[in-house]
Amino acid sequence: MIKIWGTSFSLIGDLIMSLPQLHYFKNKYKEIYTYFVIHKKISYCAPLFFNHPLIDKILISEKWGGFGLNDYNLASSCDVTTVNFDHKNKNILDRNHQIKDWYNYHTCIDECAFMSNITDLNKFINEDEKFPYLYKWFDSGFEVIQKKGAYTNDKKDSKENHILKNSISIWPFAGYGRSKNRNPDPIWWKKLIDIFIRNKINVYHLGYVNEPILSVNNNYYHNLTKLDFFSQIKISLGSKLALGTDSGSMWVLAAYSHPSITLITNWYDNHNKNFKSLVPPNKNGDFIFKENGFSSLSTDEVFEKCLSKGVSKSGFLNNIFNF
Repeated sequence: MIKIWGTSFSLIGDLIMSLPQLHYFKNKYKEIYTYFVIHKKISYCAPLFFNHPLIDKILISEKWGGFGLNDYNLASSCDVTTVNFDHKNKNILDRNHQIKDWYNYHTCIDECAFMSNITDLNKFINEDEKFPYLYKWFDSGFEVIQKKGAYTNDKKDSKENHILKNSISIWPFAGYGRSKNRNPDPIWWKKLIDIFIRNKINVYHLGYVNEPILSVNNNYYHNLTKLDFFSQIKISLGSKLALGTDSGSMWVLAAYSHPSITLITNWYDNHNKNFKSLVPPNKNGDFIFKENGFSSLSTDEVFEKCLSKGVSKSGFLNNIFNF
């Protein structure tokens, strides 16, 4: 039995990008036991990885954004790791990019593997296994408070889910809302949401808690950014379509193969080729790429693309369920 310790740790998107490495280790070493490690600062995302067939144990790091002595002792005792060590000081070293402008040459999946010291990823996995995969062990959409679980045989379904399944969920701002060039600005998003509202299409705004309110229309615009991340993912998976930017959230949805449209631009410094490198691999996904920013991105173009993916009017249900 080969013990594996890894794979990526500090960002949700990077964790998803590293999932193909689990196939790599399984195919290369056959009999393995995998410790899937997550930094404490993003421990809230751990439920996403429950029941994954190639993860034997999820570990949360001792330190908020790093590792402690117990982490070092376990990692250094394993047969294969995705990190290097400072054995003198008993530290686990940070993973780093081997070349600064990696995005001009590699996909995120390949680069994440290189950062794990894997140079023969494509030799041991097929194209299908390069798609990050998450096992959906939960129900999508809104949850209804149940009686004590051990005594509840029939689960109640939320009436809100009847609306949600015909609606669009949006993740407007990448990098927890701090990235200026990675997504369209709030004014652009307000214009797009106004188009959805005029067409009586419900919009569910998901993301970081301090993101700006994008509409005052409470009938069709629903800001849910105060909910915990896992709840937001479940709600987004219950929608007809997710629309978002280059963010960890869209990588999560891609790993569930949820119908999605990702808005992409070459926001990295000197990113002048290989423009699909940042697109989350999604079997039911699509993307819109605009070079050098989103100034030329039309709200009408995005709206029409959303309609082509099945988003439909559902406003009449508001009056029925009054939510």
